Amino acid sequence: MPPDPDVLVVGAGPTGLMLANQLARQGARVRIVDRHAGPARETRALGVQARTLEIYAQLGIAERAVELGKPATGANLWVSGRHVARVPLGDIGRGLSPYPFLLILGQDDNERLLGQRLREQGVEIAWNTELVGLAQEAGRVAVRLRQPDGTVRESGVPWVAGCDGAHSAVRELNGIAFVGAPYQHVFFVADTRSTGPMVPGEVNVFLWPDGFHLFFPLRGADHWRLVGIVPAPLRGRADLDLEDVMPSILHQAGAALSVRSCSWFSTYRIHHRRAERFRDRRCFLLGDAAHIHSPVGAQGMNTGLQDAYNLGWKLGLVATGRAEPALLESYEAERVPVARQLLSTTDRFFSVVVSNQRLAQLLRTRVAPKLLALAMRFERVRRLAFRTISQIGIEYRASPLSETLPGLPAGGPRAGDRFPWIKVARADGAPAEDVYQALDDRGFTLVRVERSGAAPPGGPEPDRPLRTIAIPCGPANDAALARAGLARGADYLVRPDGYIGLCGPRVEPGTVRRYLSERARLTMQPA
Repeated sequence: MPPDPDVLVVGAGPTGLMLANQLARQGARVRIVDRHAGPARETRALGVQARTLEIYAQLGIAERAVELGKPATGANLWVSGRHVARVPLGDIGRGLSPYPFLLILGQDDNERLLGQRLREQGVEIAWNTELVGLAQEAGRVAVRLRQPDGTVRESGVPWVAGCDGAHSAVRELNGIAFVGAPYQHVFFVADTRSTGPMVPGEVNVFLWPDGFHLFFPLRGADHWRLVGIVPAPLRGRADLDLEDVMPSILHQAGAALSVRSCSWFSTYRIHHRRAERFRDRRCFLLGDAAHIHSPVGAQGMNTGLQDAYNLGWKLGLVATGRAEPALLESYEAERVPVARQLLSTTDRFFSVVVSNQRLAQLLRTRVAPKLLALAMRFERVRRLAFRTISQIGIEYRASPLSETLPGLPAGGPRAGDRFPWIKVARADGAPAEDVYQALDDRGFTLVRVERSGAAPPGGPEPDRPLRTIAIPCGPANDAALARAGLARGADYLVRPDGYIGLCGPRVEPGTVRRYLSERARLTMQPA
């Protein structure tokens, strides 16, 4: 751990680990602390979305994540023990992402992968270390950390990132309100060895008038993560175990369900809350410290990872003196609208899923399953669903970092959009390559789509913050470019996090330099 860190990351869950990794990759000195004794062994988050896997690829851990997890090939919907519909998942995002699926992988596995990558960069986690005091001063944050031996150490650090969950000390010590409320429902989660009517290797959803039970396939034979809603008469009890909720599970899944063993059972209450602000001067909030919501759509952990990826490159550049602090103003501007929209969407959907009103119950158990299965047969619906759930559709068009110059055809990507995934031949006769593999999340990349003919070789410019990738037009690439909406003769300046910052028809070098100086606030410019 560096004696004088640039950034103190509080919390070593997925969000904190991602942020620490990105800061270290930018060359910043990082200290990461957590009040717990070690990583959590049992976790609730299971779904890893395509956008997260795209980021994992930049870290070099995507392949291992896919090996450890199980791509969800389908979701089976059951009502009163009867199979009523199957929603195909599989590769519903084919052509939109190198990872066109939802990966089922526990939060604990995600933490191990991120933690190992962090250690490889020379950063160790300080466990049993708790933030107990914080005061913002001119040019630094004075922090008080309780050490593993119980003593309290005081020190100063330029920046603090609160990745410390729903009960965030960083948020509370800064006096930031956490606006919202809990839902009335109590959830349970259990790791089981089970057999029954569930379709092997796929998600199984058992719908009932007052809620649902979910079976997620995990590694190993008959290994299922079971998530459900505790029946109303049992919600006041503090000593529940799986046996108490089994009657309601059997009532929906049928007598064929057999649970041979349960290695972990826990209950929890879901909240929907958002921090009043995500930044207070030199302190930032990310992940569950900034927003929590219902588990609908497997968005929670992934949203925290996106928070960290968004802030990581900005704070890394500022902490190492390569960008002005004004760049950090874009973190709230970009991530608060995402959290606001996510809370609104998941809240509305969850309210319908658990509503006790007769009409909502009929919709949930009779109409919605068949309608959903029917709708997912259409390519346009599948693509829209994938873009939404996978988080590749998140955009920052209203961000102060987004600038679209006039002249681009309508319908294509704009500044603030994620740069589309595309495979193209970079030279005549060459095989198609994944352009994402040529991007580098430690700096900006200028992607130039040539008007015709072969493209000049691209690559990093020595000692400059800009890399150039040239894509030639022609028979080998025209179809792929058209699908992605990339225009001939257009330039796309891609930010370190894969989003387009500046775009337009053949952007002049002076315009690029102006953007990097005035919008991205970089202090080192290409010649």
